[in-house]
Amino acid sequence: MNVEYICTACGLQFPASDEPPDRCPICSDYRQFVPRAGQQWTTLGKLRRNHRNAFQQLEPGLIGISTTPEFAIGQRALLVRTAAGNVLWDCISLVDDATVEIISALGGVRAIAISHPLLHDASGVEPCLRRPRVHS
Repeated sequence: MNVEYICTACGLQFPASDEPPDRCPICSDYRQFVPRAGQQWTTLGKLRRNHRNAFQQLEPGLIGISTTPEFAIGQRALLVRTAAGNVLWDCISLVDDATVEIISALGGVRAIAISHPLLHDASGVEPCLRRPRVHS
């Protein structure tokens, strides 16, 4: 069965495959870690069963999006709302229909910015861009 596996330690999503990846390149980096329990994987479908995204207005024009209960390293995305279009600053692992609908109602996403230094190549950025299209 071809599914998109997600690393439970860092939240990186991998291209669809029949088997989970052998390793996570983010967690294998010497600056990161592999949990004591070892490398573990989940799928977007499993994540959607027990997790939701919460939206919080942090200040005018700035909305925080985080997954609850906390997943992976607890990362959050920021939706920066501007007259020129919205920018999604960083990504989260869980993208569901409700998240797409809320972001679309807020004007969609014109650009995605990635701040984490380990996401230095296309394989790290690409999972954020493969998600359901959310732009105006």
